Amino acid sequence: MSILLLVCGTLTATVPRRQRMSERGPAEAWLATMRWRLAVGLLALAFAGRAAAASLSLEKGPAVLGRADSLTVTVHTEEPAGTEDRPLRLSVNVGSFGEVVRLGPGVYRAVYQMPATRFPQVAIVAAWRETGPDAPIDFLRLPLYGITKLEAMAPPGSEVRAQVGGETFGPVITGAKGLAAVSVEVPPNVPEATIQVKEKGGPVTSRKVAISVPAYNRITVALVPHAILANAEDWARVEVFYDNGATELPAEKVKLAASEGAVTLQRAEHGRFTYRYQPVPGSTASEVSFAVAVDGDPASRGSAKLSLGLPLADEVLVTPPAQPLLADGHSTAVVKVRVFDSKRLGLPRQNVELMANGQPIKGVEDKGKGVYEAHFTAPASYPANGLVVFSAAVARPDGQSVASVANYQVLPLPIPQSATAQVAPSPLVADGQSKALITLDVRDKAGLPLKGAQLIALPSAGRAGQVVEVGEGRYRIDYLAPDTVPAGDEALVKVVDSSGTFEKSFPVSLRKEARLMLGARGGLTHSLGALVGPRVGLEAFAPLRLAGAYAGVGVTASYGAASQEITDAVTSSTSTASFVPVALRFSYAPYVSARLALSVGAGPVAVFAQVQNSANGYRAAQIGLGAMGFANGALNLGPGQLVAELGYAYAPVEHPDFHLEAGGLSFELGYRFALF
Repeated sequence: MSILLLVCGTLTATVPRRQRMSERGPAEAWLATMRWRLAVGLLALAFAGRAAAASLSLEKGPAVLGRADSLTVTVHTEEPAGTEDRPLRLSVNVGSFGEVVRLGPGVYRAVYQMPATRFPQVAIVAAWRETGPDAPIDFLRLPLYGITKLEAMAPPGSEVRAQVGGETFGPVITGAKGLAAVSVEVPPNVPEATIQVKEKGGPVTSRKVAISVPAYNRITVALVPHAILANAEDWARVEVFYDNGATELPAEKVKLAASEGAVTLQRAEHGRFTYRYQPVPGSTASEVSFAVAVDGDPASRGSAKLSLGLPLADEVLVTPPAQPLLADGHSTAVVKVRVFDSKRLGLPRQNVELMANGQPIKGVEDKGKGVYEAHFTAPASYPANGLVVFSAAVARPDGQSVASVANYQVLPLPIPQSATAQVAPSPLVADGQSKALITLDVRDKAGLPLKGAQLIALPSAGRAGQVVEVGEGRYRIDYLAPDTVPAGDEALVKVVDSSGTFEKSFPVSLRKEARLMLGARGGLTHSLGALVGPRVGLEAFAPLRLAGAYAGVGVTASYGAASQEITDAVTSSTSTASFVPVALRFSYAPYVSARLALSVGAGPVAVFAQVQNSANGYRAAQIGLGAMGFANGALNLGPGQLVAELGYAYAPVEHPDFHLEAGGLSFELGYRFALF
């Protein structure tokens, strides 16, 4: 059976057939549509000598050659910063693309004019941005389907189906003459189809039929950049892709010829061939033509053209600095100028004249690829309405020029009207090492947060860092405490602005904190029972800083005594008890000022007790364990601290012959000296 390929198919594999949708249920139709969309994405991405950074999608499908002459293609590609103005270039082996329109960041749309040939083939699309000879180029596949009719002879009334590329078409019922023709869509690179015939009440028979496809152009060529100078420095890159399926094509079979100049093969892998082209230095030719052919495949041919000499400037774009500068006469920012040719491709080596409010800006640098930069210095005085007009112009060899302007706003020098400060932590230990953060809230005359204030911090003691803006009128100063506490228990940080019109001082509260203190204390303790008496003792205390909080650890040892006279009808005796409570104390200070600290704390207590009787010389000793809690205030006074404390301890001592409650409610006064 002969097969005649009539019209050519779509840009996807395993597409849903519109003519058969009415024969499927809703769920089956939905699955078919999903298969088509997935196939488009996979075929667009799963191809290239390097990782593809671009992809293609169709506006609607399937699209069949012969049913429509063109279709809309959307290209998604990476868009690195600074390349927004670079156009997207497209090249294809069969068919052609119209104007490429940018829809948004990295999204472009173009109309693809399908080829006139109607047999299955693959369109190889090259996509790139013209950023120089090293620009990334992505090659993407668009499979095109062909449509044909497969004829079969069978008894009248038989069902005829055809299977091509995993899809089943039909059934078609044979007519009175026993002839049926099944319309099928044939994807590229499918060599055969299967015909199935089911006679009425009979078995299903099948047979293979060959599908022959004419040769077509399998070469796509990409050239970047489109124009260079014949100056022995510029060079261009030519990328050739040959779609030969899984078969690797030897590099020597690819013939790339230039009308003049040297072409050198740099790399060949997976059907992709990369060449470097260097024009003849000083060449007077205006254009170089490239022709590509493959030995043994006369249908595959490609071409490209390169301009020698730069095109005329067609467009200039000025980009002011992104952030406004202060009109202080010394702040600088970069002004960018882009120069494009008629194809909106970057044009280097142009004489760009850049001005700001009619004054020339010198030092315009050619950064390459049509980008130019210059450093703009803010005016020393505030211009009318703060407006700076940038103008850029490029003179062309034909005597004409292209120019553009852009407006830019500068800011007046910010003058503070008021400021408030917060210091944390406060007070700060005057040890030469502790640090505090001073946060300023600066306002202008309208009471609004002032941005960009030029402030300087001048401390009377200690050290202050630079005033750093943190946003919305807020500034920070890093402050380092002095070694000693100055008079008045505070240092003053004076803040002035660079114009000398604003000045305000903020106090930083300081306190002297020793690392270890020893002292004595005394007071009265009531056990809330029979035992009441004075206590005297010693104390060791070490202040601590934990995550910015004030804390401490210490040990106290006190002495107490009690006596009891026992009288009966015959004798009388006196029992005396002496005891030493020793407490390990942990404290936290929720309030600390330059001179006063209020603390609360707790800790374990161990009591060493001894009891003796005067009548019989009886003596016994015992140790008891308990716990205590306290609240105190420590006032810096002289070389140390005066401490007043209210506490409660539970400290029982149990012995077979006596019971002693050494704790209770206590009030004590003490003084502790700073050792170091």
